[in-house]
Amino acid sequence: MEPNNPFSRQVRLLVSLLPQVAKQECFALKGGTALNLFVRDMPRLSVDIDLAYLPVQDRDTSLAAIDQALEKIRAAIEKAVPGCAGRAQRLKGTDKRIKLLVTQAEVTVKIEVTPVLRGSVYPSQAREVADRVRSEFGYAKIQLLSFEDLYAGKLCAALDRQHPRDLFDVRILLANEGISPRLKDAFLVYLLGHNRPMVELLAPVMQNIQPAYAAEFAGMALEPVKLEELEEARRQLVGQIRRMLTDEDKHFLLAVKRDDADWSRFALPEAERLPAVQWKLHNLKRMDKTKRRQAILKLERVLFG
Repeated sequence: MEPNNPFSRQVRLLVSLLPQVAKQECFALKGGTALNLFVRDMPRLSVDIDLAYLPVQDRDTSLAAIDQALEKIRAAIEKAVPGCAGRAQRLKGTDKRIKLLVTQAEVTVKIEVTPVLRGSVYPSQAREVADRVRSEFGYAKIQLLSFEDLYAGKLCAALDRQHPRDLFDVRILLANEGISPRLKDAFLVYLLGHNRPMVELLAPVMQNIQPAYAAEFAGMALEPVKLEELEEARRQLVGQIRRMLTDEDKHFLLAVKRDDADWSRFALPEAERLPAVQWKLHNLKRMDKTKRRQAILKLERVLFG
């Protein structure tokens, strides 16, 4: 990687912060940094620290614990990493921290916890940085979400926001391991807990990704990847997701939408307790009956049409 690459300084700072983040074992690393700096041998750079809060607790207890853990991270970073200053951002309507912006000189790295997506489908595990990361940016070890959790979240992100970085990560998955049954089951859980309607991820409106490709992706990949290759990965992903869903999967998704699902028949029945899924079920119960019927019909058309 070229030393003057604008992202390289962020990665160097990010890696230096990870040991302090890792001390808070209530968190597991997720997202592009987990995939590209730990699971893969740095096919692209990644400049954010996205964290999952692992304990499954009520919202107030979780927010208080997240707030305290982020404050400990901020204090530890400012003590251990020369020249760093951390600034907290709080969840709207509360006094609880959910994000830190850590700056050293003119370089900033974001550390963020998603307050709704708490817990995990499969157990997390400690991982060391990939060999290329260690040789170029230094050593770190931290708890990661499972491979399946990481990619289940990534698949949903790629279908939702369709950012070139997400499509790049998915392209590597499709070219290598593919979507295993375990990953498919995890994807269904993340789909059910997503803040957007399921139909919008299963039948996404294709967005113009050229501006984001030019402004927010170019220079990140170690080997050049054309815009057209990422667009093709998006087409492949949508098609593969639709093909891999069994009739049983489809009927279960519809049953969740109708609020009459038998979770004991699902491959991961314990996933019903996850806060994101519970929040989605709560919102479905509050949905206007007419709008809900329309949403069920729309989902049915996408799944079986």
